[in-house]
Amino acid sequence: MASPADIFRQAAEDNRNDPRREGNVVHAGRPQRTIISGDIHGSRKNLAKVLQHAAAQPRALLCLQEIIHGPDDPRSGHDRSVEVMLRAARAKINDPANVLFLLGNHAVAQITGNEITKEGRGSCKAFDQGLRYCFGEQAPDVYAAVLGFCRSMPLAIRFDNGLFATHTLPTPQRMEIADTDILDRPWRDMDELRRGGAVYEWTWGRDHTAAQIEGLADTLGVETFVLGHKHIDSGCEEMPARGIYLMSDDEHGKVLEFTAGDDITPDSVLSFIRAVGSL
Repeated sequence: MASPADIFRQAAEDNRNDPRREGNVVHAGRPQRTIISGDIHGSRKNLAKVLQHAAAQPRALLCLQEIIHGPDDPRSGHDRSVEVMLRAARAKINDPANVLFLLGNHAVAQITGNEITKEGRGSCKAFDQGLRYCFGEQAPDVYAAVLGFCRSMPLAIRFDNGLFATHTLPTPQRMEIADTDILDRPWRDMDELRRGGAVYEWTWGRDHTAAQIEGLADTLGVETFVLGHKHIDSGCEEMPARGIYLMSDDEHGKVLEFTAGDDITPDSVLSFIRAVGSL
């Protein structure tokens, strides 16, 4: 039986070696069925529902993002979201062509050690402590493999129907720093994951405007954006233009689901939203 570290390492290799990947974008084509999640943030129950639902659909492509940094487990008192990530990594190994990931800001923070304070605690520190609780003496090896898995994730997934899934877009005032060439090439060094670096700006951006989104849509040839990153009480919210924000981490969590023949436009995208609880 493969060790947890080996599972993360194999999933990372599968991410890096995806033949559809060009730079930081996976060109997914037109899958028979596609399911895109918002942020998972350690929700064991919601990830299980999404995985089971995707597995029940013939050749369904599943896109997951922001799996780590969840609430403390009520029994142990630890953030055990590493176990949730491990389940997602196993799913990748079992079906490498149809389980995809998007790099998010919490994974970037874990890679760089740039702490995120959430609800009065350090998310990265809590994740580290939870990982040690879950894996004991294996923890250093597992942790190194987790970071490798995070580093292997692309920034975006592009579909032939004009849909473009990414964790977020850069903050409008920082577009010149972010640029779009990072989508076409691998990131070069750790500085690109820190504030002011292209990867950082593409995983931390907020406060998007209609003008910025329309400009990026024209530059990238995108019809509709699907983003996570933003906390939304209802689980889904329209962007200022051309798309939606999704969250999948609580009882109001939502996903986007569509088939190869569906025309996903800014006007129609909300009709393809499903509640995680209904899956």
